[in-house]
Amino acid sequence: MHRFEKIDDGVEDVEKYRRGGYHPVQLGDVFNQRYRVIGKLAFGQFSTVWLARDQLRQGQVALKILKADASTNSNEASTLLELAESSHPGKRHVIELLDSFTHDGPNGRHLCLVLPVMVSDGQGMADAGKPHQVGCVRAIARQLVLGLDFLHSLGIVHCDLQPANIMVSLDETIYTEQLLEPPEFRPVRWLEGMERDDSAPEYLVTSQRPRGQLDDADFATLMIKIGDLGGGIRVKNALSTASRCNEWPVTPTAIAAPELVNRGIWDASIDIWALGCLVCLIFPLMQIFELATNAPLFPLQWRGLTPEEVDQGHLDRVDRILQTDASFTQHLTERLPSDFGTENIQQLSSLLLLMLQKNPKQRVSTGDLLCHPFLTI
Repeated sequence: MHRFEKIDDGVEDVEKYRRGGYHPVQLGDVFNQRYRVIGKLAFGQFSTVWLARDQLRQGQVALKILKADASTNSNEASTLLELAESSHPGKRHVIELLDSFTHDGPNGRHLCLVLPVMVSDGQGMADAGKPHQVGCVRAIARQLVLGLDFLHSLGIVHCDLQPANIMVSLDETIYTEQLLEPPEFRPVRWLEGMERDDSAPEYLVTSQRPRGQLDDADFATLMIKIGDLGGGIRVKNALSTASRCNEWPVTPTAIAAPELVNRGIWDASIDIWALGCLVCLIFPLMQIFELATNAPLFPLQWRGLTPEEVDQGHLDRVDRILQTDASFTQHLTERLPSDFGTENIQQLSSLLLLMLQKNPKQRVSTGDLLCHPFLTI
């Protein structure tokens, strides 16, 4: 039953402000007697993310507040704490945990994660629509592969490598509230006859994360971190294709490997497929293909279709685009900047084809990807 007037896109679903759902946050709120909310950064299916001032250390942090239901069984905090103990070179390309605590509110108990602030995410870079040159694609792709290699070495399959979960910043960037866009408020209005309570805020806020700050950045200064491990699944050995898991990942259909669409047996190589899509818009998918081309590799058509028809359409597009190595290279060439370079196109195509193997046993590991010529030049 709907309780509120519908609010335009650009904010989280207001109906999710209920028992077990989002915590109602307003600008100026203070959490854990320490973190004062000064701006809205993002929202997702399971959380909202805010820019906050750490009043103890006088710095800025990102405060991620999970839905109450999502907080109950979340292992994200413990996973991030475990990552901190490693010396793997890819560690710096996975978001680190600065602090965590729980907060009791009208909708339940919420896990709150304190994270470093990043200037943008892959979705923001994709929305900019600006073509990415070979040096930028190479630098970001290598950092992504390093970060994923780190996770896989610890037996963690990310399962949700979509653009919004790829965080981007510049070395030594200091993020302040002055860099935020002015807040745009969306008043929350109760429907007539609904009993009002304190489960919802007075207003929702669109993301204040500025657009275009990285458009002209020197790619050598970009810092990439893989974020949101809330959907991650542990397996005995993620580096082994013999390692299987019975849990089902949260991977969006647009970046789902064929074995997921077919509801088959899967392993850590589903991350390799998603990364190939990523490297292929930086990022509607920040998969490497989208990073390079600003266009999704396997665009989905949803309108008027059943879930089964969407899945079949996705598989048909995979078959068509990956019909031959030559056809894929041509597909890539048509979507890259004219000055990307013939040799660079060939090397990028080779890299992507190693990831985008329909047979998961034929996909290469992150360790092998790091040795590929496109990433080692």
